[in-house]
Amino acid sequence: MKKLVPFVLLVAIASGYSCSRKYYTSSFFEEQTAGHKLIAVLPSEIVLTGKKPENLTEEQIAHIEEEESRAFQLSLYSNILQYANSRKYYMSVGVQDVNKTMAVLEENNISLRDSWKLDDKKLAELLGVDAVVRMQIRKKRYMSDYASYGVTIARDVIGQTPLANKLPIPRSLGKTEDIYAYCSVVSNSVTLWNNNYKAAADWDNPANEIIENITDNFGKSFPYKKRR
Repeated sequence: MKKLVPFVLLVAIASGYSCSRKYYTSSFFEEQTAGHKLIAVLPSEIVLTGKKPENLTEEQIAHIEEEESRAFQLSLYSNILQYANSRKYYMSVGVQDVNKTMAVLEENNISLRDSWKLDDKKLAELLGVDAVVRMQIRKKRYMSDYASYGVTIARDVIGQTPLANKLPIPRSLGKTEDIYAYCSVVSNSVTLWNNNYKAAADWDNPANEIIENITDNFGKSFPYKKRR
């Protein structure tokens, strides 16, 4: 299966963000991951913490959440790979291509929403990986234009992937209030690493910047790094 070429989100870094990050790494991370060879990035869970908009149907809300879930998954995958290797460090595991991950979930009749709640150990076994990477996004609002997280991505790259027609990308820019994001690496039902991020965004800032800022920070602090 063709691999997804890492893409660059077209963003301009915005001012006015306030954020806080907290990191956790298991005391026995090295021992617990010594035999790990491959990990997989799961579709991101989207949680609405505010009131559901009255002008949107349940079907429209589900569509928004699925677009956001896939956009965050792709961006996190891209940023993990972007920071995987440097002059001083290298990543000791491989990252399963997101197309492969999505294809296996589909083959096993596991929807995006199902993947948010299924047992991590079961998912790892189905995907043939040693650990899964989960991300949950909690926010207060949706946008009625189907793009509460508008993402401008190199569509010519995504368009060449096997699942391109199954990975709709929001086309317009949206805005949001407060974003709470949690990212974790889980293996055998044990959380080995966790990072969280909170951002307060101005309504005038494009939401694609929020996606990039969150996943970029997770990519930078992502574990499995070893000194060369």
